[in-house]
Amino acid sequence: MSAYEAKQHYQREEIAASYDAARFRGLRGEFVNRLEQGMLMRALAGLPHGASVLDLPVGTGRMTRHLQAAGYRVTGADISLPMLRESSRLSPGGGALVRGDAEALPFASNSFDAVVCLRLMSHLPPPERAAVLREMARVARERVVAVYQPHRVALWWLAYGLALRRPVPRFYASQADLAREFAAGGLHAIRSHSLLRGAFMERAYVLTPSTA
Repeated sequence: MSAYEAKQHYQREEIAASYDAARFRGLRGEFVNRLEQGMLMRALAGLPHGASVLDLPVGTGRMTRHLQAAGYRVTGADISLPMLRESSRLSPGGGALVRGDAEALPFASNSFDAVVCLRLMSHLPPPERAAVLREMARVARERVVAVYQPHRVALWWLAYGLALRRPVPRFYASQADLAREFAAGGLHAIRSHSLLRGAFMERAYVLTPSTA
């Protein structure tokens, strides 16, 4: 399993402890949080109540809590022990938490009805991104929801990086890149949902394993 900057960065105690406060506090942070929750629920539309979902990476459990409230049985996985501890602290009595690398998940094939992957793919170099897609396809019976940031030329990221002075994701994929990666990973794209219609922001791709 390979090493890259984000894999080490999010295993730091101080990053896990400040993650939610740095991104989702205040009006802007709550607005983004609600947009992401809505995008994810649109991507999971049609998945039956009580379906099993893998939240990868679980991070602080922000999306796990929302998915559980919606009636799904959620397992959270993350390579970061500090993130898992933060998720456990914020969600006492919540779903199962498992430490695991997304490139080699510690689950049997077809273990979950769906896998959701938010705020990870644009941190991954292309070879690792392809490996994560293959693993998600392997463990998902019905659906994979993979969220990507826009291509680097998107005007949103120019404003986000320059005006707001926030770091932008390091790795991008064009639509042609995504089509190749989905096919190589054994996944078929059936639809996608934007975070905010008319803006160049995150997009959730709804994928089905080729064996589904």
